Amino acid sequence: MENQEILKAIASLADKTGRYHERLMAVERDNLRLEKELDEHKNGCQCNSTEPKKAYEEDDCLSCGA
Repeated sequence: MENQEILKAIASLADKTGRYHERLMAVERDNLRLEKELDEHKNGCQCNSTEPKKAYEEDDCLSCGA
């Protein structure tokens, strides 16, 4: 390979790595946001009750559908 081809290949890989890193960081931000929302939801929702469910109660949370 010539020097120019090697430089193009390196630039291409660096670009792909940069785009992958951006997507990974976005997923991590979304994950943290969703974890925070779930924790906030569990603090005040009936679906996190420690009382045993009665036979006629559904598994889904009536307040939020979770």
